[in-house]
Amino acid sequence: MTAYELMIKTNHHLIRGGNLNDAQKAKIARKLRENRATDGKIRTFDPYAYPKFYIPPYNTGKKLQTIIPMSPKTNIVADNAYEFEILRLLHLFQPSGEVTHMIKETKNRLKHTCFGYQSCHYAECFEAGMMVLRFLSFAAPDDRDWVAKQIDMYNKHYTDRRRHNGVQKYYWLILSDMPLEIAEPQILMQKEEILAQLAKKHLIKTGNEDVSLYAMRNALSRLPEYAHLHDRKPHVCENTGRHFVFSL
Repeated sequence: MTAYELMIKTNHHLIRGGNLNDAQKAKIARKLRENRATDGKIRTFDPYAYPKFYIPPYNTGKKLQTIIPMSPKTNIVADNAYEFEILRLLHLFQPSGEVTHMIKETKNRLKHTCFGYQSCHYAECFEAGMMVLRFLSFAAPDDRDWVAKQIDMYNKHYTDRRRHNGVQKYYWLILSDMPLEIAEPQILMQKEEILAQLAKKHLIKTGNEDVSLYAMRNALSRLPEYAHLHDRKPHVCENTGRHFVFSL
């Protein structure tokens, strides 16, 4: 299993509410650490816009999908998402001086980017900015001005143009993990849209479509009035056998 496959599989397991014991966490962290880039693999043409510590493997020219698929069109989105998610898992499972250093250096890198620090919303800088927001939710939750700036960018520009339907679902994933005092007012703003999505049938294509439903559930159940949904699970529709549905 590649580091990318492990990262996706682990995140999906956690989003679905799965648990891991210490031995499993250590094994995952060890595998991810083994895939840290060497100096010879680091992109040199733009040291700020692209990852430094975890470089995605060549994928026959195709961009790697994000946890909740958004079909990235640029390496800026796909590559940064890959590094951010690996750093997040290392931070959760086996924090160390090395991990702290990588996170600090990554934060410094992002402060030199338009998508990470200047609220750029053009082209896929908008989507890359969302990746940054998820990263900041664990790497710099106390930097409220930076986090607020990324949230504001989403709220102001999400409707600027038609976007992949995974973009909004990815934002809900972000809200499900963000410190509650920051996330709650945003979840309240998104509540009706989340409820509408949870009420729909979601066609099964890969078998992982339920992950977005879990992300919606996880965000919405942070509100006291929907806390009862926390342990509820999506299931395959009995009538069609081809859709995931969620019982509200």
